[in-house]
Order: sequence, then structure tokens, then C-alpha cells
Amino acid sequence: MRYALVVGSLVALVGVTTPTAGATVTLKAENRQPKGWAAGGWGSYRFTLRNDGPEDATIVKWTAHWEANGKQIGDPWGGDINQPLPSGKEVTRDEVGELPVEVANAAKPGLAAMVGSFTVRQGSSNADLAFRIEVPEAVLPEPLRRIAGKTVELELMESRFRDFQHLQRTLDWVDQCYSAMMDLTGEKPFGGKRMVFEEAPPHPWWAYAGEHMILNTDFVGQTLKDFDDGLISFGWIHEVGHNFDVLGRWYIWNGPSAEWQANFKLCYAFETIPDQSFRIKWTFQAPGYPAPDPNTRLTGHDLVERFFLMFGDQYMVDPSRTWDTLSSDEMHSFFQRLQRVYGWDVFKRWYRTYRRLEDAGMTPPEKPEEKVSLIAAILSKETGVDLVPTFQRWRFPVTPESVKAMRERYKLDEGRPG
Repeated sequence: MRYALVVGSLVALVGVTTPTAGATVTLKAENRQPKGWAAGGWGSYRFTLRNDGPEDATIVKWTAHWEANGKQIGDPWGGDINQPLPSGKEVTRDEVGELPVEVANAAKPGLAAMVGSFTVRQGSSNADLAFRIEVPEAVLPEPLRRIAGKTVELELMESRFRDFQHLQRTLDWVDQCYSAMMDLTGEKPFGGKRMVFEEAPPHPWWAYAGEHMILNTDFVGQTLKDFDDGLISFGWIHEVGHNFDVLGRWYIWNGPSAEWQANFKLCYAFETIPDQSFRIKWTFQAPGYPAPDPNTRLTGHDLVERFFLMFGDQYMVDPSRTWDTLSSDEMHSFFQRLQRVYGWDVFKRWYRTYRRLEDAGMTPPEKPEEKVSLIAAILSKETGVDLVPTFQRWRFPVTPESVKAMRERYKLDEGRPG
């Protein structure tokens, strides 16, 4: 066995030589937020396994757990992998995780550690490659200050507000977007409690949704400058859109379907809020339709027309692609086209149908194919048009029989939701 630990870069290097002569597999484990993770917040980490030996190997499984002061805290995670690791090749696995508050507290004044191993098979022998990733607790350099609007609150570092010139206009824009999404969906997330945009130490994303929408501090300063410059934050409104998927289990089946849903609500808000003075730079560009000047400032309506509606070409001309390869923007383009033809009111009734089904105690479809067929069934009913051929043109797994089955299972012909 050979082991090396590079503490300064928070990278653990562990290698093992299997019983097969000359066969060597090494493991590199890396903290992708080396300055630390917020307690109760998310971070990312990467594993790289390399096979420098002459014999192919298989990555069988992995396991990990949190450790503080030499004691395991909480349950382990991981699971089977069974991924080939050919000779002379390497495999990279990117993971995300949460640093539990209790782990961060238990580790003080030291560091929490993620400890675990990968099991690798070469020939008839298995070997465990251990890793240890030390994770400092990250904190912001100054206290947060909270300012409330009607539907949302901003909880940002105190210094942010010193140079923030258009705070009230920003709150008004976001409040209006919230009200628009409520009008579209009929829902009030979190029982109508105010959502909070909360600044936090760097994490793997720009922001992530929830009652507290966690903003990556690295991007907050520029976002506020954009607001002052009359540019609304696509990212902030996108996260609000995620929160309005209160009934998402009925119509979301994977990551892309979740993302287009958030952006669909954003589009309704951008097109309908009373204050249309905001703008968005034309940095969002659909493939094949480049902007003549990416600094052009678009209205909300123009963003929908010149960006979201223009996706789908690459998918439609590639018959080898199946519906489950659709990106979020490609899915969005399909449904936005339906909206352009049949109007927003159809989608207002669509969302309210799910509320009626939920309140009636019905259970959402489990399979993605069934969720899509239910979507087609509801939209066909609300438009008064058989949309099955339209869904089929985009290679969605929809048939007249599957739509009929959804109409019958959920009694869609027994009246519209109130």
C-alpha cells in the first residue's frame, strides 16, 4: 500500500497496488469549495480514480460519512457503482453534499471531515481505497441585515445596502413577479410566508431555491449593480419560480423538467408585471440565433420571443435523439409555443387542475411517461384540441390510448377546476 496526504490543499491522495502484478489504481479526493462550506449549506467534491496498471478494473462501490474529532456522526451514504475503469484511463465523479450543523459544531475548534472509501476490483481481488476530505466551516465576513418587501425579504451583508441605490424598486419588481406567479399557478408557497433571499458563503451553484433562497456571495455584488442599472435578475426570479412548484410532483420528473417549469413562470411574470421598465441583456441566446449585440437590452416579452421560443431546432432535426434527452430550454420551447397559440389562461387552468386532483386525494403518476400523458390530457381538454399529434411530433411518449387512460384515471371530463 502507499498513502499520501496533502493537507494544505485539502486533497487526499490514496493509492493501492492490487495483487495483480504491476496493477495500480489511485484515488484523488478533492474539496471543490476549499475555503469551506457553510454549516447547513452545500458544497461539492470530486473523486478521480486512475488505473495506471496493465489490467482493466471495475469501481464496485463507495461509501462516505461525516467525522468530527475522530467520531462518526450520522449515517453513511454512497452505494453501488459497478463502473469500468480500463487500463490507462481515469474516471471522475462529481458529488454534492450538505455539511450538517451538528457536524460543524461537533468539530470545533477543529475541522469536520468526510471519510470513506471506494472498492475497486481487478481480476478476482477487491481493494478498498480510503479517502479523507477536511471541510472547514465557511462564514461570511460580516453580519447580515434583513429588509422586507411585501412577499420577499433580502438578507444580505450589511455593506451591500450602503451602495444599493434602487432597493425599493428591486423589492417592487420581485413582489410583482411573485404576484404574477401566484396568478398563474393559484398557489402560495410556504403558506404565504415571505421568501428570503439569503446571502451565503460560496457553494456549488449561483443560488438554490427554498423558503430561504441561498445566494452565492460571489455573485451578489454584481446582481445588485445590475438592479441599480435597471436590469432585473433572471436568477432571482428563476428561484422564485422553483418555489411555486408546490405541486411539482405531478408534472416534474427530472432536472430539465424542473428547470423549464421555473423559467415558464418567470416568462409569465416578465410579460405581465405592471412595471415593465426593467430590462434584460441579450446574453441569453438560442443556438443558431446569435444576438447582433449581446449588450442589447430586451423587454421581458422580447426575451421570451428571441430566446425561449427559439430552442428545439437541433432536437427536431436529429432523429436519433429521444424525448428523454430534451434540455430544459428545449422542453420550454415546446410548451411556450403551445402557450403562444392557446394563451396563458389554458395554463392557469392546467395548474389548477393539479390542485383539484391533489385536494381530491388523488395520487400523481409515478412514471415519467404517465406524467407527460397527463400533461397532454389536461392541455388537450383545456384547449379543446387533440394535442397528441403535436406531442408526438416532438417525440414525447404520448398516444391516444395513454391520454385516454389519464383522462379516465383522473376523471378529467367531470368538470373544470374552480
